[in-house]
Amino acid sequence: MTGARILVVDEAASTVLRMVEQLQQEGFQPLGVTDGAQAADMYKEQSFELALIGVSTDGAGGIDVLRAIMLHDPEALVVMMSTDATVDVAVEAMKSGAREFTSKPWDAPALTAKLMAVLKRRDEMGLRGNLRDLSLTTIVSVNCNEYAQSELLVRDQGRVGAVYFERGGIVHASLDDEEGEAAIYELLTWEDGSFVLRQGVPAPKHTIQMDWAGLLLRGMQQIDDTSREVELDIGEEAGARGWQDRMATALAAVKGVESVVVCSPGGELLAQAASTDPVMGAGLTALVAQRALGISRSLNAGEPRYASITDGGGRFLVVPCEEDYVGLWLSERHPPESIMLEVTTVMRRYRRLRGEQR
Repeated sequence: MTGARILVVDEAASTVLRMVEQLQQEGFQPLGVTDGAQAADMYKEQSFELALIGVSTDGAGGIDVLRAIMLHDPEALVVMMSTDATVDVAVEAMKSGAREFTSKPWDAPALTAKLMAVLKRRDEMGLRGNLRDLSLTTIVSVNCNEYAQSELLVRDQGRVGAVYFERGGIVHASLDDEEGEAAIYELLTWEDGSFVLRQGVPAPKHTIQMDWAGLLLRGMQQIDDTSREVELDIGEEAGARGWQDRMATALAAVKGVESVVVCSPGGELLAQAASTDPVMGAGLTALVAQRALGISRSLNAGEPRYASITDGGGRFLVVPCEEDYVGLWLSERHPPESIMLEVTTVMRRYRRLRGEQR
């Protein structure tokens, strides 16, 4: 629990310095700032596990900083501190999302114990994160493969969705007035929002019978059908490689994909998106594809659905695309299993539209 990153905000530079020094001695990783507006921006841009905020903060009131942080992250851990705060101010801070309220000057051991208690309660409440960093498809894949019984709560702009897992599947979901599969399909469209995953929480009811992989695939197909006309514009004037350029761009927009190349079996670069060295990437893609195909044939298993290589910096994925191959560089946080659902949907869409052009 020590080692937690803590944002310290107070209008008095001396207070910030003393607080930072004390927290460092206790094993935390504090970062101090005296400007309230800057503090709110820093919290949004960096990763902090807790914020310690003075009620009177230069440039923006401490309550205003608290509200800005809670608007960005409704699950944020914020402890407020003040020398002369009234009861009304303390009540307002707690209503705005503060977890604790403490007085200045502070008692070092008592403050440390209070921060540790807040962090401990956070840990007991479950895994927290944001869909920007960990997609819903990834969360579903991990939980179902681990056969975990758990509850996933997702919040974004005042809306709250819930997904329940049991025995390797999704058994219930809700969002607003929707329940069951309809709720899952809507949640799959969310690209942002905070989430809390709690283990051992039983589902209040069972409204979903479809297996989780089929559920995600159908959801991605619905997103595909809804957005097809908006996202894709492949005109008749596009050359033979125009659709591949557009496909590479669409694949690079899939969450977790960092760069894309499309190449022939011989390693000729056909298209790319966000690649720093597309020619080398095309050669690597063709090499991995041929090696994977050779191994698969030696096992009488036919052409592999995809080939994946993992190293310390992330994952490299090769997927057949008609007679060619697509190479995708993935971020370390996204396993190929979760990416493949979206990747195959995008590729199928472009191949279909390419066929319509012919």
